Amino acid sequence: MTLSPQQAILASWSFPPWVTALDLLAVLLYVRGWLVLRRVVPSRFPAWRMLSFTGGIAALQIALCSPIDALDSFSLTDHMSQHMILMMVVPPLVLLGNPMLPLFRGLPRPFARRVLAPVLRWPPVLRFFRRITHPAFCWLALSTAMLGWHLPGPYDLALRSDGWHELEHATFLIASILFWWPVVQPWPSRVRWPRWTVPVYLILADFVNTIVSAFLVFSGRILYAPYLTFPRLGTLSAISDQVLAGVVMWFVGGFAFVLPAIFMLAKLLAPQRGTHVPARHGPRMPESRFRRLAFSALILILPLGVLAYGYLAPSGIDTDGNVVRIQQISGPFRITVLTEPDPLSAGPCDVSVLVQDRDTGEPIVGAPIRLAIEDPSVPNHPPTAMPATSQTSSLKLLESGRINLPHRGDWSLRVFVGRGAGSAEVHANLNATARD
Repeated sequence: MTLSPQQAILASWSFPPWVTALDLLAVLLYVRGWLVLRRVVPSRFPAWRMLSFTGGIAALQIALCSPIDALDSFSLTDHMSQHMILMMVVPPLVLLGNPMLPLFRGLPRPFARRVLAPVLRWPPVLRFFRRITHPAFCWLALSTAMLGWHLPGPYDLALRSDGWHELEHATFLIASILFWWPVVQPWPSRVRWPRWTVPVYLILADFVNTIVSAFLVFSGRILYAPYLTFPRLGTLSAISDQVLAGVVMWFVGGFAFVLPAIFMLAKLLAPQRGTHVPARHGPRMPESRFRRLAFSALILILPLGVLAYGYLAPSGIDTDGNVVRIQQISGPFRITVLTEPDPLSAGPCDVSVLVQDRDTGEPIVGAPIRLAIEDPSVPNHPPTAMPATSQTSSLKLLESGRINLPHRGDWSLRVFVGRGAGSAEVHANLNATARD
């Protein structure tokens, strides 16, 4: 069944094994520890904390595994939305879950007490933790990450390299967790500055966010070169896409920074109540043997199952780090061919093809595509053709396949597109170097 462009986008989910396994492991450990602590100190671990933590992990999965991640090379607005989820949604939700104690209690008790606890109590570790959770360091960490990665050079590098792209996301996530730590103050945080400084802390961060968003909105030129070469998937121009990305950053960032600042200010100005509701300490009930064994099995088996599936199942061809090799109008189509960046090595090479209507630019999904590789030095040699399908592509708007460059030298890639009476063919030159 041929999908519409909208259906193809919604079908573009991928589940990187390490990300998914670690997220699943974190949720299982947290829930196990939360259930134990809930029986002992229910007032400190209400249900909303578990919902907040699991919601934060779900938001992380959406940011890194959903179509938002698959489209980030084609749309700056989409990519900015991903950054906002990593910086403004995931960290506060996770920290509001007060995660440290439930995660520690969810671990196997011998490992937690004999291995992890001595490490966490080691003086160098305690000193390092105190320094990186100081409000000044936390504020500088997020501001540096936000300003640094949105400069044209680092941003373009992240778009062209999978490794740098993953480092960018990790930087945003870690810096944001540090930033929100003095605001949320989960256990075992300590008050380092007076609480009246928190609204100032947040407003100053919003000032940095406004600078970056204004930089995108009012620059008047395309700041990130890859968005000039990658095809547009809709009617939105590259400059309009950049302006919209700046608006998204300003709106989401302003909402995330200003609302907590107003809440904290109102809390500080409200009259202090003298009543104190004592915590309800229930009797400590032993964890049942069945529940302990069941959780231990889930914690061990499910993440390992995800890792095994991720490595054994066929992996989709991702366009992250790919470059546009050729864009050409042929027949009724507008055809864009993407490959791995130069230098290409002899051997397997991923190729993705986007087919659009030549007049409207509407993506065409499911058009029969064949890829063929020829050696120009061998005339009249029949090319070896292979199909490209959306099933092998992480972004289902693209048809992807894998060609083989048998040895170093110049090669001609031919892409055949056939759809009823409409057919087209484009050529791209590739140069393969010796395999490392």
